[in-house]
Amino acid sequence: VAVVDAPADVAAVCSLIVTATPAAEPLLMAADIRPGTHITAMGSDSVGKQELGADLLAAADAIVADSLSQAFHHGECAAGAAAGAITEDDAVELGSVIAGDTPGRRSPDDITVADLTGVAVQDLVIAELTYRRLAGA
Repeated sequence: VAVVDAPADVAAVCSLIVTATPAAEPLLMAADIRPGTHITAMGSDSVGKQELGADLLAAADAIVADSLSQAFHHGECAAGAAAGAITEDDAVELGSVIAGDTPGRRSPDDITVADLTGVAVQDLVIAELTYRRLAGA
């Protein structure tokens, strides 16, 4: 574990980034992200929060949201759309990727973003599946 001074310092050496902050201004911009990086953004779960720059969303090869309607209302996608960087056509729902109906990562160099705003029913199903697998059921 290493302590760094800025989010860009983390992005310079990590290919998997999870953000879970109450930030109201972007912490990561497109220039910070290396090819092949996946970002799971969980902090933008209410209006006014933002962890990723709109330019980062525009540069992403895949944007996956747990709920498109929520993500474009108060997630990272909302800020990206407000800036004119993305539209709803640029993102897909997580369920579609899990079901295999929509590809997620297409290349090892893809920059991918998961915009997770919080969908209780998804959390419950994931918790149940995890429990069953751990219990050997």
